[in-house]
Amino acid sequence: MIVGGFDVVELLWLGFILYWLVAARRTASTRVREGVASSLVSNAALVLGALLLLGSAFPLGPLDARWVPAHWWVLGIGAVLTAAGLGLAVWARRHLGRNWSAQPSLKLDHQLIQTGPYAVIRHPIYSGILLALLGTALYLGQYRALLGLALFVAGLWWKARREEALLVTQFGDDYQRHRLRAGMFLPRLRHPA
Repeated sequence: MIVGGFDVVELLWLGFILYWLVAARRTASTRVREGVASSLVSNAALVLGALLLLGSAFPLGPLDARWVPAHWWVLGIGAVLTAAGLGLAVWARRHLGRNWSAQPSLKLDHQLIQTGPYAVIRHPIYSGILLALLGTALYLGQYRALLGLALFVAGLWWKARREEALLVTQFGDDYQRHRLRAGMFLPRLRHPA
């Protein structure tokens, strides 16, 4: 789906990246940051996943084959999922405010955010990005996009686990109670009594 010479999904991602770059300038000072070595696994998975999802300039043989037909309604669903996911990520980023960081860390005066999407999901930015990537994979329709999505799921899961270790050290029982109420990437269907 092309708008003004640009692909709709490309425009959505471009707008998201521009917003993210501007918003990243408004963060609090970091107090504790995890070491570089512990970030390598998730970062490698995320970079490789991005290359598979968005790097269609280099051919990958059978991975370039389509797993879903390029019907208008498939493209439309993919674009809507991409937009919804990016919208969730932006909404979550706005609630997180100055606590946001590209890598697992604790900020000066770090607060445990439990409002907006954080009331029901512990990592709604990741949830939004994964939903957007699912939409993008559907939109692209290639096996390489599914493989890229799988790598993103693994990388963000690994990163979320490391973030949670930091949050438990900072907030203790408050964060443990939050974990019982809110799912990691999806809202819990049942809340504990």
